[in-house]
Amino acid sequence: MMRKWLIFLFFPSLVLAKPLHNEVWSTPWFTGPLLAPGASCNALREVTWQPYLFVTNNYGSFDNHWNRVNGEDMWVIQPLLDFTYGIATFMDLETVPAFSYQISGGASSVRMNDTPLYLGIQALRQSEGSWVPDLRIRLQQVFPFGQYDKMNPKKKGTDGTGKGSYQSGITFDFQKTFKTSPEHYFRLRWSFEAILFTSMVHIQGLSTYGGGPKTEGKVRPGKTYNVFLSGEYTITRNWAFAFDTLYTLITSNKFSGKKGGASVGNPTSQQLSFAPAIEYNYSANLGLIGGAWFTLAGKNAGQFCSGAISGVFTY
Repeated sequence: MMRKWLIFLFFPSLVLAKPLHNEVWSTPWFTGPLLAPGASCNALREVTWQPYLFVTNNYGSFDNHWNRVNGEDMWVIQPLLDFTYGIATFMDLETVPAFSYQISGGASSVRMNDTPLYLGIQALRQSEGSWVPDLRIRLQQVFPFGQYDKMNPKKKGTDGTGKGSYQSGITFDFQKTFKTSPEHYFRLRWSFEAILFTSMVHIQGLSTYGGGPKTEGKVRPGKTYNVFLSGEYTITRNWAFAFDTLYTLITSNKFSGKKGGASVGNPTSQQLSFAPAIEYNYSANLGLIGGAWFTLAGKNAGQFCSGAISGVFTY
């Protein structure tokens, strides 16, 4: 099944791509992979709009022994907008508001998601002939706009889209572009994200942390660590292949209060996922990307497969 999806994903690029023969360019065009953040700040007053659409099927989980466990399907349709504005020659602001339409077992809900705000600082800039990469350091604050408690049992979990916690962290985003031949370039990205500070959450009833109608207490969400290893390779001037590998570690939650006869809190979880994609770049400032994103392995984490499409416009 996976082989069929990969053939379907990459066949159009093989058909539509044209050989360049002796065409040479000095600056490659990249949209960016689906998941890994960029490592170059926007210039002063430079604006980037990047809308996304993710369609995801959460179809199961991984247990404590890394085994796959099938579950009831939950479909999620999630549009989001990644907006970045340069506030200095070395600094930018970025935010990613989103909402989700979730469907499971005949129930459905539309809710906002928690929204991050980033302050990006350019620490390093790559230059030709040097191994020094781009490095963008981002300070992150997550605002809890998603619903997290007082959920309706009849909604079957579709009305839970947030954590209810203000979360603060830091991200180190690296990238380096390599010229592999006169006609081809490879851009490598790697990022380390850590959400280290989480505010206490007061919960009542059924919540995204578990529980039941009689549950009441406080939850301290765990820390979150994300590691990205991603790349892009130019097939032609306009077409490029991209991929993301993402490892996520979330430490356990701490609950105090009345459980109300239900399980509350989540153990430490690990998840490994992969996202291949194809880019079409109209210019250095305008491009499209589409691909898939799916889990490879996990422990106390969810299983999912997702299709995604995005466009990016900078001016």
